[in-house]
Amino acid sequence: MDSGVDRGNTANAATQPREGRVIALDIVPGAVPIETYQFPVRCLMLFGAEGPGLSSKALELADDVVYISQFGSVRSINAGAAAAVAMHCWIAQHGHGVRRD
Repeated sequence: MDSGVDRGNTANAATQPREGRVIALDIVPGAVPIETYQFPVRCLMLFGAEGPGLSSKALELADDVVYISQFGSVRSINAGAAAAVAMHCWIAQHGHGVRRD
């Protein structure tokens, strides 16, 4: 994925080590669909405000940018709904062994 935004994967990663990855969720050029994205086990998800989405700075700091596929109007989705969808995708990929009692 190349949206023309430097995600800081090289020099920034060397100077600011993190245990997880920063995943931005926004409908921007270069973002990948959530259905095909493999979420890392350890990650921090960033969600923007409805309408304007994430700031340019937030997108620059993200390791990856993912969007939630939608039909009809795709200008924005409620941030709470977006968080629920993204967390469900994460748990579907990594939820094995999670206690359900």
